[in-house]
Formats: sequence, structure tokens, C-alpha cells
Amino acid sequence: MAEFRLAFLFGFLFLFTFDVFADSNKFQWKELKPQQQRILEPLAEHWDAMELARKKKWLGVAQRYPGMSSQEQQRIQSQMQGWHALTGEQRQQVRERYRKMEQLPLEKRQEIKQRWQQYEQSSEALRQKSNSKRLIEAVVG
Repeated sequence: MAEFRLAFLFGFLFLFTFDVFADSNKFQWKELKPQQQRILEPLAEHWDAMELARKKKWLGVAQRYPGMSSQEQQRIQSQMQGWHALTGEQRQQVRERYRKMEQLPLEKRQEIKQRWQQYEQSSEALRQKSNSKRLIEAVVG
């Protein structure tokens, strides 16, 4: 009986491991449709190493992309290019800041959002002089 349980456990773990491995190989860059590749081009270099959840998120963005206004499309492309330009360490720092911000009280998050909108609406010259990192750190503390 113990041998059966052990064999069952190993079989189950093997199948689970196989599923995880299979999922990590889903949605490889070369398997994407040409339109998806064109939209997601800034992410191409890191696509195959990306987590499955992130791939699904970006594929959802690519699906909605044609229905977006040109301004929204430019914003998405800018975000992807900006993310692509970051080093791995910088990406980790961004993720940590995001997690910290998610833990802030609602009113503090709204204040940050409002300040960010004001920053985005400011002139290009002001944006170049301003440092968004300092802005967020000043609010978050």
C-alpha cells in the first residue's frame, strides 16, 4: 500500500512538473502572429524568457491594441520601449516600488496618481528637468 502511494505521488509530481514546464514554453515569440509581433516588438528580445502570466497580459494588450486610439497606442508603445530600456535591476526596483504603492492607503495612492497626471500634462521642458523618481519618493517617503 505504501509503495502504491509513493508511486502515485511520484506520478502526480511528474505530471505537475511537466505541466509547469509545458506552460513556460507556451507563446514563444516565433509562434506569435505577425500582427502580435509587430505590436509587441519592443518586448521581442526578452519575450521567450518572460513569465507566462506576463506574456498573457501583453497578448491581451496586443488584442485590444487595434481598437485603441492613436494616443493610447503611442502610450503603450512608449511603455514597452521604456520597460525594454531598463536593466534587470531597474525592473526589479520598479516592481518593488509598485508593490509598496499598492500597500499605501487609497488617498495616498490617489494623491500620487493626481501628481503623476499633473506631471504628464506639464510641458516637455519641465518634464526633462523634473525627475519622476524624486516625485514618487517624495510622496511615498
